[in-house]
Amino acid sequence: MVVSGGLIGFVRTLLSGCSLFGILALSAAALLCAFATRLALKRRELRCFNQPPQRNWIMGHMGLMGHNEEGLQAVDDLIRRYVHSCAWYLGPFYNMVRLFHPDYIKSLLTASANITYKDKIFYGFMKPWLGHCLLLQNGQEWSRHRRLLTPAFHFDILKKYVHIFNQSANIMHDKWRRLLAEGQNSLDMFEHMSSMTLDSLLKCTFSCDSHCQGKPSEYISAILDLSKLLVQRQHYLPYHWDWLYWRSEQGRRFRKACDIVHEFTAKIVQERRSQLNQQGSAKNHTENLEYTGGYKKKDTDLIDLLLLSKDENGEGLTDEEIKAHADMFMFAGHDTTASALSWIFYNLAMHQDHQERCRAEIRSVLRDEHNISCFLS
Repeated sequence: MVVSGGLIGFVRTLLSGCSLFGILALSAAALLCAFATRLALKRRELRCFNQPPQRNWIMGHMGLMGHNEEGLQAVDDLIRRYVHSCAWYLGPFYNMVRLFHPDYIKSLLTASANITYKDKIFYGFMKPWLGHCLLLQNGQEWSRHRRLLTPAFHFDILKKYVHIFNQSANIMHDKWRRLLAEGQNSLDMFEHMSSMTLDSLLKCTFSCDSHCQGKPSEYISAILDLSKLLVQRQHYLPYHWDWLYWRSEQGRRFRKACDIVHEFTAKIVQERRSQLNQQGSAKNHTENLEYTGGYKKKDTDLIDLLLLSKDENGEGLTDEEIKAHADMFMFAGHDTTASALSWIFYNLAMHQDHQERCRAEIRSVLRDEHNISCFLS
């Protein structure tokens, strides 16, 4: 008690001689010291990994890798130098490990869902759009939903969609021919690939032909806007703070685009659920569906499969879960596919010999056919 009383007296004497500004300055210094100590302890935990040179102690590696071709080249240099992994610090808040070598990545990807958890930085930004979808789930919840969704991607199911992929690709090719005839000799490949993959996904997921490769679509525009806004938010540190982001112009655009996407998906899921209930028999669900307002008689699509899926206890997915998964497929399915195709086309354009080898192989397989569907039957 004597020590405690003496300490309190010392603090009281110290503060009595300070102005309000001095007290605030002392408080700020104490907070800064606590923050610096916490940061140092967290970074010490990663000392067992390679430590690339930082910009400075506070910024870490933030800004060293640009989001352009030079940034990709810098990543290549990083991998050549550190081979398997390295620590990476994005400002004073985010400390992470970058894995490069397949053996290291394999250990992570094959780990049990019960011990691997999704990154809350970038994935957390997706939640207002994608809800509680498979991409954002962890543990047993992820395992259950993964089992429910797996049948939808059986090869026999996917084969039925090949004619849709052909149709969407042909629309894109016709557009390219028209642009070339008009004198345009260069294209933004990612923009065209995104339109084509979204066109395919709309037909496969919702049986909806929006003609988005030829005319504007509010739904498609909203998805593209959301994809760009997500990346922009990730790259701008102040927008990581929800309170600031949702009061910004970008935050308001994000909410508006989310509303458009959610309304579109909810309407379709509710209509399909209602039709399924009216039919009273899941067996006949895919045989006699007639849609109006842009929807047509069709084969089974992703929404049908999600509505009909059941787990080992006979329980299915709720409407909210189906909407979340459908939104996830529209985002993840179009963005990754468009990026991969754009990268492939870029490399084929840069390496004409490989382009010719690919063309010769395709011609040898298809011979005089222009439709790949017959080779998958």
